[in-house]
Amino acid sequence: MKNACAISSLARQLGKVSEKLDSLAMGVQDVEQNAPDLTDVYQGLLLDEIEHVQILTLELTKAVVAAAEETNADEGGSVFAAGDLTAEKAGDGDGDNGQSEEKK
Repeated sequence: MKNACAISSLARQLGKVSEKLDSLAMGVQDVEQNAPDLTDVYQGLLLDEIEHVQILTLELTKAVVAAAEETNADEGGSVFAAGDLTAEKAGDGDGDNGQSEEKK
């Protein structure tokens, strides 16, 4: 997988930012009770970390989608095998016994 290293790195960073987010959320709660004048500082830091989570999530999504598209596509970029979209398949009870439209 081409993006394995990037995906791993982004996932680790997301975990670290999540820990910071948890710590700041607890800090906001403590500050609101004990030092209300610092509440704005902690809330600003909390919002910054939420923005980091959003950015990392977006980049992680892009990396995973790119890796998934790469593994599903052939050399021409198609996820279908040759003939998948043009091959005629006979089905039970379709009334034409597998004949193409030209032969009916």
